[in-house]
Amino acid sequence: MKKRELKAEIIERTYDNSWQVVTPASLTRLNETNKELVKDGEAVDLTRWITVHVTNNQRNAKKWLDTHAQDVVKLGTLYEVA
Repeated sequence: MKKRELKAEIIERTYDNSWQVVTPASLTRLNETNKELVKDGEAVDLTRWITVHVTNNQRNAKKWLDTHAQDVVKLGTLYEVA
């Protein structure tokens, strides 16, 4: 199995000076696309950028991302039928 790439970004919100971790997430994993429809080929799994964590400084955001990198990668993995 090949290693998945972490595509998360750390961005500062201008309106409240908080830092957020955003990542692409599979709509099937977010439960917005029916997994059974994807299995049957009637729907396609897409990604959408979502905020997964908000904190008060960039260092805490990087620390959180380092700690939860495996979960973030899994969240962005598209649902595929083998």
